[in-house]
Amino acid sequence: MTRKAIVVTNCTNRKRVSGVGLALNEVETGGPLTSVAAHWAKAVRKARPSRLAQDVYMGRAFVEAQHVAASLGGTLHVISAGLGVVDATDPIPSYDLTVSDGSNSLKPLLLRLGKEPSDWWSALTAKLGHQRSVHALLDRHADALALFALPGSYVALIARDLASLTDTQVSRVRILTSGHGQAFVPVNARHVVLPYDERLEGSSFPGTRTDFAQRALRHFVEVLHGHRLSAEEGRMAVANAMHMLRKPAVPVRERKTDAEILALLRKNWHRFDGASSRLLRYLRDDALVACEQGRFRGLWCLLQQELTTKG
Repeated sequence: MTRKAIVVTNCTNRKRVSGVGLALNEVETGGPLTSVAAHWAKAVRKARPSRLAQDVYMGRAFVEAQHVAASLGGTLHVISAGLGVVDATDPIPSYDLTVSDGSNSLKPLLLRLGKEPSDWWSALTAKLGHQRSVHALLDRHADALALFALPGSYVALIARDLASLTDTQVSRVRILTSGHGQAFVPVNARHVVLPYDERLEGSSFPGTRTDFAQRALRHFVEVLHGHRLSAEEGRMAVANAMHMLRKPAVPVRERKTDAEILALLRKNWHRFDGASSRLLRYLRDDALVACEQGRFRGLWCLLQQELTTKG
């Protein structure tokens, strides 16, 4: 019989909410990190939950994780830089806080205080309550295999939490992340990291760097049936699969200004019905323009607003 499984993914900058949510600039950030976390936790408790987590987060990475959790008949959980560990079915407030680059990033605060992302996670979960930690999540699902699909920035965020796990807890964990993310995994959990690399792009699950971990998760479960394997068997299966694949040649893409990219998007907007995913693929694959996903998203939103206003 297949072992019960849970899926753990990261929160996303793209959220299906209207209006401005709770942001770091709304709380006192002048003191030590523990004080900032206390102020943030207090603000989170006061904020009114708006929607279920599964109805808030958007993007391919989150959808892929949802898909795998559903296919396994398991539950989905989210590592949130602002809320700690939340279940996909938890009602959460509207907020904007990330450990990645972008608006409302924790990086400037951590840099100013000389702290690491894992310091923030420790402070945050201490103030919100131990139940928001990875350790507590695994305690609540003591009989389940836990599949962690996270980008490097979120592995770094929970690294200290992972280091606190018992050997028994670690034996039930599988970690899917990029080569960059693998470097942040603490020593006690390195043997449960699955050795995916950029050769995954030569499989039937190509995509962007932001959804690498979740695409690897689908490959692991759907192609390798890795959730039925031991940690060592899983590592061997992934290593063999990567050996059979070849990373596709990356085309040389031209750098363009925001104005030039907007002009291309405007010209082809109706051709692709304004669909962001199709327009991004057009830019990268047909126009051979270099455009990072976050930058593209901002330009696409700007143009959508412009066209909506006009007509």
